[in-house]
Amino acid sequence: MLSSLTDWLASHQQWLGIAIFLVSLTESLAVAGLVVPGVFLLFAISALAASAGVSLTEAVIWAFAGAVLGDLLSFALGRWFHQDIRRLPLFRRNPQWIDQGERFFRRYGWLSVVLGRFIGPLRPIIPMIAGMFDMPAWRFIAINVLSALAWAPAYLIPGYTAGQAASWAVPPLFWGQALNLAAGAAIVLGGSLYLLRWQRRWSPLAAAGLCLLALLVLILQQHTLDVFSATLVASREHLQLPGLPALARPQPEVLLLALPIPLSLLLARQWGACWLLLLALTLTLALSWLAELSTASSIAALITAMLGVSIVLCNRGQGFWTRVSWLLYPLPLLALLDSNLLLQQVADPMALLSSLLCASSAVLLSSWLVQRASPLAPMPPLARLLVASWPYLIACWLLLTAP
Repeated sequence: MLSSLTDWLASHQQWLGIAIFLVSLTESLAVAGLVVPGVFLLFAISALAASAGVSLTEAVIWAFAGAVLGDLLSFALGRWFHQDIRRLPLFRRNPQWIDQGERFFRRYGWLSVVLGRFIGPLRPIIPMIAGMFDMPAWRFIAINVLSALAWAPAYLIPGYTAGQAASWAVPPLFWGQALNLAAGAAIVLGGSLYLLRWQRRWSPLAAAGLCLLALLVLILQQHTLDVFSATLVASREHLQLPGLPALARPQPEVLLLALPIPLSLLLARQWGACWLLLLALTLTLALSWLAELSTASSIAALITAMLGVSIVLCNRGQGFWTRVSWLLYPLPLLALLDSNLLLQQVADPMALLSSLLCASSAVLLSSWLVQRASPLAPMPPLARLLVASWPYLIACWLLLTAP
């Protein structure tokens, strides 16, 4: 069925946008989303869209609209029927679906709407559960729209990139080196999460050590990734985020735009948070110097470190997997930053990866040093809102003022 659908869409490319909308809607719709292989369909259709010349912006808009509408319909279904939903034949045969959704919603509240969108079996259930529990409609709509803004590109970009990559004239060694790099990244990320999952005082130190080891291996083995790096640099036009203007080359003064973050921490008397930010930036600078990063890559490392500190500060007092979900928070900003640096030819992929490892190591090590005596206290809601939203406000301002 999947091959028949993709074959038909390949010969009727004018329907690709509608197909993305319908698959996104169905995937987010209660009951239907449980049986439709939406992830595979979106990957295949977004790859076709890339090869057909459909812009990523247009594809993301279609997916965003479908996801928002699908969740709204599921929410309305739960609000209308409440517990009578359990009488449907599908749920009578599989009552555990609603039971799991209820437990998840009771545990995480409104955050379950965000998390559930990225968790396969729960994705079409949580909006219906939110309606059954009479979650305020305005709150659900706001969370639904914001989470769909992250979900749509996250689910479309892999397939779209694969569709674009099919037209790249890449050397034979490219995919082998890309696979090795992806395997290394998976080991570092998975290993760090495993160590942090222990939630011991030494966990951040051990995770920082793993990131430092990965940085050392990357520096020593950088020559083995020359083909991968050179190919991405030569094909950097494929990495430009569609619809976004090219920003100016980052200068050290750009870091002054983040001043409201430490000021808000000082006003809130969050002394531990202030020490964490200062120490993380200092260690990031030191590691960038040791790794011999360029000025642009060092600035990227400092910005990444600030985002990492924001994650640590904003997820205090939350469960482990909720804190892990905060890792999604900086991804759009890092994608914008890194694609712009590649486009401006002021940093290569290996330098950007090194800057990410420098920042991650510095934030983890700083977190361990600051919290040796006592854990960081949760921030006041207003300070947390400013710390979390300020980087995105700055990014929007830079995009709107770009020539």
